[in-house]
Amino acid sequence: MKIIGGEFKGRTLRVPSGIRPASFRIKKSVFDILRGEIKDKVVLDLFGGSGALGVEALSLGAKRAVFLDISKACVNAIIKNVSAIRKFPYCSVLFKDSLGAIKSFNYKNVSFDIVFIDPPYYKGMVKKTLKALDEYDILAPSGYLVILCYRSDEFSDIYSRGNIVYDKVYGQSRILIYAKV
Repeated sequence: MKIIGGEFKGRTLRVPSGIRPASFRIKKSVFDILRGEIKDKVVLDLFGGSGALGVEALSLGAKRAVFLDISKACVNAIIKNVSAIRKFPYCSVLFKDSLGAIKSFNYKNVSFDIVFIDPPYYKGMVKKTLKALDEYDILAPSGYLVILCYRSDEFSDIYSRGNIVYDKVYGQSRILIYAKV
C-alpha cells in the first residue's frame, strides 16, 4: 500500500498481516472529497490498522494525527509508518480500544476536526462507535466523520450530531461522511 497524495506521495506503508486496508480507490475518493478540509487540521484514525488514513492526512498537510488500535502488530506498524515520513512529533499512537478512548477524549475536552472510522467488517463496531461518538462529543465544530464500512451496513439514525454529506458504495465497501451540525 502506498501514500496516494501530498508531500509523501508514493511512499510505501507497512501493513500488518490480517489487516484489510482501504483500497486505493476508496482512499482516493475520501481524500478527493476532503482535500480542502485537511490542511492544518487535527485528525483521529480510529481502528488505525496500518495508519493509512491518518498518514495520508499528514501527507496532505494535517497538523496532527492520533492513531488508535488494540493490536500490538498494528500499533507497531503505525509507529514505523509515521517514523518513516518523519512526522512522529506530530502524532500520538495509542494502544487502546476506540470506545474507551472516545470517552477519555471527551472527559479531557479533546476534539478532532476529522475522525476516520475504518473497523474490521462484520464486527458491529461502526454502530457501537457511532453511539459512543453521539454520547461523547469529540468532533470539533464544522468537523467531519468519515466511515468506511461494508456496503450493507445501516446506521444512519444512530449519529445525531451531523448530517450525511456523502454516501456511496464502491464494490463491497461504502464511504459515508457526516458533517457536524
